[in-house]
Amino acid sequence: MRTNRPILAAAAGNLLAMIAMHQDRPCPTNDEIREWTGVARGRLREFLGGLVVRGIVEIEFSGRRPPFRRRMRAVGGVWTGWTARRPY
Repeated sequence: MRTNRPILAAAAGNLLAMIAMHQDRPCPTNDEIREWTGVARGRLREFLGGLVVRGIVEIEFSGRRPPFRRRMRAVGGVWTGWTARRPY
């Protein structure tokens, strides 16, 4: 069975760079994360959840779905701001 570990490691590195750039700014949206990491839309939740489980990234959610607000950080790092949402 073929593994995607090198691809996922590069995507995780890209996400950590993105988080560092968004400190004290709104958290990146799903579209921005997909653009930076190359992770497919259908696998994004699984990808982010895997990083949380492995202790690489911390993510907090606020509000009800949809849409909810999110912020994230590298473990022990500085939080991004809450995701900016436009009013309806």
